[in-house]
Amino acid sequence: MHNHPQQPQQPRWLRKQFSRRLALVLGAIALSLGLLWLSPAQAQLPLPDGIGTSLPSLFSPTPNENLATGWVRLDGRPLFRIATPKGELSERLDEIQRNLNQINQSYISDSEPELNITLKSDQSLPILYVNDRYVMTVTHLDAQLQLTQPETYAQTLKIILIEAFPRARQEYQPQYLIGQSQKAIAIFLTILALSGLIRWSQTRFRRRERFAHLPQPNPNPETTLPPQITTRLTKNQQSNLGAVRRLVLQFSQGAIWTAAILSIMSLFPHTRGLQVWLMTRLHFYFIVLSSSLGVYIAARLSYVFIDRLIGTLLESAELMPRRSKRLQQRVSTISGVTKGLSTIILVGVGILATLTVSGVDIAPFIAGAGLIGVAVSLASQNLIKDAINGFLILVEDQYAVGDVIVVGEVFGLVEKITLRMTQLRDPEERLITIPNSEVRVVSNLSSHHSQADLQIPIAYSADIDKAFEIIEQICAEMQIDSDWRDRIIDTPQILGLDEFRDRGMIIRVWIKTLPLEQWNVAREYRRRLKRACDRAGIALMVSQQEAWWHSPPQPPPHPPTVKSSRNSQLV
Repeated sequence: MHNHPQQPQQPRWLRKQFSRRLALVLGAIALSLGLLWLSPAQAQLPLPDGIGTSLPSLFSPTPNENLATGWVRLDGRPLFRIATPKGELSERLDEIQRNLNQINQSYISDSEPELNITLKSDQSLPILYVNDRYVMTVTHLDAQLQLTQPETYAQTLKIILIEAFPRARQEYQPQYLIGQSQKAIAIFLTILALSGLIRWSQTRFRRRERFAHLPQPNPNPETTLPPQITTRLTKNQQSNLGAVRRLVLQFSQGAIWTAAILSIMSLFPHTRGLQVWLMTRLHFYFIVLSSSLGVYIAARLSYVFIDRLIGTLLESAELMPRRSKRLQQRVSTISGVTKGLSTIILVGVGILATLTVSGVDIAPFIAGAGLIGVAVSLASQNLIKDAINGFLILVEDQYAVGDVIVVGEVFGLVEKITLRMTQLRDPEERLITIPNSEVRVVSNLSSHHSQADLQIPIAYSADIDKAFEIIEQICAEMQIDSDWRDRIIDTPQILGLDEFRDRGMIIRVWIKTLPLEQWNVAREYRRRLKRACDRAGIALMVSQQEAWWHSPPQPPPHPPTVKSSRNSQLV
């Protein structure tokens, strides 16, 4: 037997990354085809007949805002544009369309058709006739679309009609219909294969997401970030990219099938008119849907960019362990606020883009919005103060999500921070909302580190030197204990005999801990100290009281007596 060297296999995460990118590219291609075949700008591209100018072109603007333009069609195929004052387009367009359809029906039904296109003049305007039937009068507004004179534009229309009628007759011939049917079958099979490929990609993504909870190898093991930050940023990026992939693939299915159906309808003169009618009616809805999809994808991708930017900035910094712990608290705060701002900006841009593409003049809207913004700003100065103070809180790192703070008489854990307000959860689990403008003096109990301030009560009768030895011993034990040494970030400081009180002595100890660990460390220290003091016979501070009871006066001959007792009680 011969031992052949095994070929090195690519890591699983690299193969998955390649499959994700492949599926995303396929979805983007399918989505692009759907958007391209449905876009009004296809008039500039060599696509199937009738699709290119099914809708008014965005690249052929109306020369005058007071004019309305429309396409004249023959069997659904666009021929030329006309222009009229606003409000008169529909009537004139219907008349020209009706005249052309009647002439076309006679031309197609005639066994030996003749085509005679003539131009006549009436009040210096050319009049177009086909087989002695009136079609239209070419006006100066029509000629303005081509920046020419009515006579010149009339000659251009004559040439267009000379080519259009024979082509329309040819499209009803059996041989032509057979050829178009073959094209329709080819389009259907292509779209079917592409749809199956997208379906396969969707199945793979769903299967992979079922096992997303399993631990995945870190593609960048040399990162200096703590595992908590790396895991959080990676999960956020995977979640956002997965949402984009799912939406792109789902929308691609509908887009390619819609494009395929409209393309097949445009191949035949019998259905081309229905295709134009559908595209005209669905134009606005398609723009809104496309804008919403674009805003959603842009927002998700901006989230990925923000997470990667935060990760890059953190990796590039020289991070100390304590600094890293603090950054873990700040990542979610800064990321959440930044993502909220990006979402608001993208939604605003998407609304303006939708209005612009729909033909709405946004200049008055922007001017009115500016005036409304000034009025609102004067009426809502507190909101502006909240936003400014919230920005300063984030920039100056006064506190972050996960900190324990005291604001006035309010004490609690920070759950959420926005530019407008801060939300705390107090020890009784009540959610307290504080406007940022009201945060003037704040005490952060967990910024970078915390400290347990222990005041140890010792009785006057106890051996003070022995008590100090026990206190030092407990500090040393906790520093080497595996459960507590990571929470104590510095050597405990025994400040000494801090105070004499009426009931005993106070020894003060400071223990610097990780944020929010001071209470746990203090409780454990007190537990160990009490047990050690009991074993060593060290008495803790005892509350002592003296009480005198006087008996009622007795009748002579016995003299009155006084009784006293002392009661000691441990507090």
